[in-house]
Amino acid sequence: MESKKDIRKCALAKRNCISKQEWEEKSRLICEKVVTHPFFLDSDVIYCYVDYRNEVCTRGIIETAWKQSKKVAVPKVEGEYMNFYYIQSFTDLEEGYRGILEPWKEHLADVEENALVIMPGAAFDITCNRIGYGKGYYDKYLHVHPNYKTLALAFEFQMVEHIPSGEYDICPNMIITEENTYERQLTK
Repeated sequence: MESKKDIRKCALAKRNCISKQEWEEKSRLICEKVVTHPFFLDSDVIYCYVDYRNEVCTRGIIETAWKQSKKVAVPKVEGEYMNFYYIQSFTDLEEGYRGILEPWKEHLADVEENALVIMPGAAFDITCNRIGYGKGYYDKYLHVHPNYKTLALAFEFQMVEHIPSGEYDICPNMIITEENTYERQLTK
């Protein structure tokens, strides 16, 4: 069995090789699925990552949320943790942790009843196990907010056969790729 580190390295190498045209087209297809999904349509607040280094592009998702008068919050790394801050335009962002765009205005998102968290990742499997980037920011955040609906975005080539998971790993409710939607099966 491959280690998480090896799976992450392989998935990120594949993602780094995607052409701009392929990245744009696949991101567009994923965006269309997200903004028509009931999780998105039924949520008042969208907590969404800002794409970085060939992650699935989230700009269209964020713009659609604003057009539908939804509140949008994006993550900001603060030491060992991550919090979400409201933004009202892309000009509310500046380079932050590792060069990732983060909010420069300090409008901490409230604890929202009807929120959707859209999360990135390096690799996923069909049972919705996820490998992030190694710091556990989303796992820590979602342990504090376990009732939020979660969607992870990935390109189909980021899907692998099996990802080992630990007790602190949080699986998204669903993973949306340009080709498929994978739903976590809850055990009874």
